[in-house]
Amino acid sequence: MAAHGFYLYGMYGPVTDPGARTMSQRMAEELPGINMHDSPYRDYDVNEICYIIKELAENDVVLVAGTSLGSNNTPVVGAYAYLNNPKRIIHGIWGFQASIWGAKAGSSQYYPGITPNVKFAHLAYSTNPLNFGLGAYVWQKVPGNHTTNLYAFDTGDLHPGDQNVNVQDMFLAEMKRVIASA
Repeated sequence: MAAHGFYLYGMYGPVTDPGARTMSQRMAEELPGINMHDSPYRDYDVNEICYIIKELAENDVVLVAGTSLGSNNTPVVGAYAYLNNPKRIIHGIWGFQASIWGAKAGSSQYYPGITPNVKFAHLAYSTNPLNFGLGAYVWQKVPGNHTTNLYAFDTGDLHPGDQNVNVQDMFLAEMKRVIASA
């Protein structure tokens, strides 16, 4: 069993979201043996990530995280993996401040929410008024999804929020536990 991680930048990638590179590097350094592939990916690289996941061994651990629009697309990776193979487990997804302007898990019949193949989900969002709604979206689960443990909390951080070391530390500790319990 191997561990694989994927991280998605916020909009405009490395220009506006240096915290994504920092978090990807921390994941690579602090999660023993994890393959981070080419992370961080651009927020719109969902299909590329899903293609890689499709080729992994079914018992491999898969972790996905993202910032802003990348955070919106983190549950999309889980949904696409589920549509391709309902047995494909995504062991955990983490997000920093999903945007009110991106894909919204639970917003429509076409994107009903976090699918039951995702076992753990944790989102740090922010209702800080200086963000003008950026980062204020909170993930939702597919109706009837009783398998995903979904947690969300308001940091009050400025957008995109992924440079908050305390939240990074919390997410990394959870990732370690998820890998250890897989």
